Amino acid sequence: KLIILYGARTPEDLMFSYEYGDYESIPNTEFYVTVDKPSEGWRGNVGVVTNLIKHVDVDPSESYAFICGPEIMMKFAVRELLKRGFKTNKIYLSLERRMKCGVGLCGHCQMGPYFVCKHGPVFPLWFISRYFWVDQI
Repeated sequence: KLIILYGARTPEDLMFSYEYGDYESIPNTEFYVTVDKPSEGWRGNVGVVTNLIKHVDVDPSESYAFICGPEIMMKFAVRELLKRGFKTNKIYLSLERRMKCGVGLCGHCQMGPYFVCKHGPVFPLWFISRYFWVDQI
């Protein structure tokens, strides 16, 4: 079963909306969209994407979570997943926005001893949790 939770600031910020019907037609797939600030006429979910985590029927022992987005959102999403019973080896984070040069020279993407551009950009939470919660690292 695949569950996609997708959020954006406004409906105008949603990307690839022409593909949403395709996602919904895939067997065993659930697709949920939410926006923080609805515009006039918006009929979908309203609120931050992490609110959707609370309402999804999922067994943490049989599931994996892959998170991509602004780091502040990822921190809130991870907290919610941990509350739901997810283990750190079943939560993966995509940290692309930390990269600048992409070859490990500038140090902009350094997280502890790791360079996101060289060792990632996708990490299991258990691997980086020591550094993930530290601001400005």
